[in-house]
Amino acid sequence: MKGELALDMVVKFLIVLVVAGVVIGLFLKFSGDSKDAVKDMFKPNSTKETGFPKTLQQNSFGSGEVANYIESCYSTMSQIPAAQQKDMTCYVLMSNSPFSSSVTSSGVLSIVDSKIKSRVKINTTFDKDYIKINFLELTNTVVVS
Repeated sequence: MKGELALDMVVKFLIVLVVAGVVIGLFLKFSGDSKDAVKDMFKPNSTKETGFPKTLQQNSFGSGEVANYIESCYSTMSQIPAAQQKDMTCYVLMSNSPFSSSVTSSGVLSIVDSKIKSRVKINTTFDKDYIKINFLELTNTVVVS
């Protein structure tokens, strides 16, 4: 009777050790993932990797500058693995005067690298004093609005 009780205690003790080992192993394996998840809650990963969105303010912008920001947005976002890409505002360009005085759609498109020209959509007439340069991950395009 005492032998059965001792054997029963040993088996229970071994089960507790195995369960404790599994729990500790799971904790060690996933602790890094949980730390990253908590960090991402407070500081999104895309901002950390790309540095976007960026707001830039100047007296005025030229077509060449807008084209450079479009290319920068496209090249930065296309280097991120497809599974991690998401829609992102890359740049908000703020001018002290409307863009239409120095920027045109045709002027920007003529300067943009020919490799990405088909991936650029301009949805503005540049009659405002700000524009947004967005990356759309679904179509892998840059949209200026």
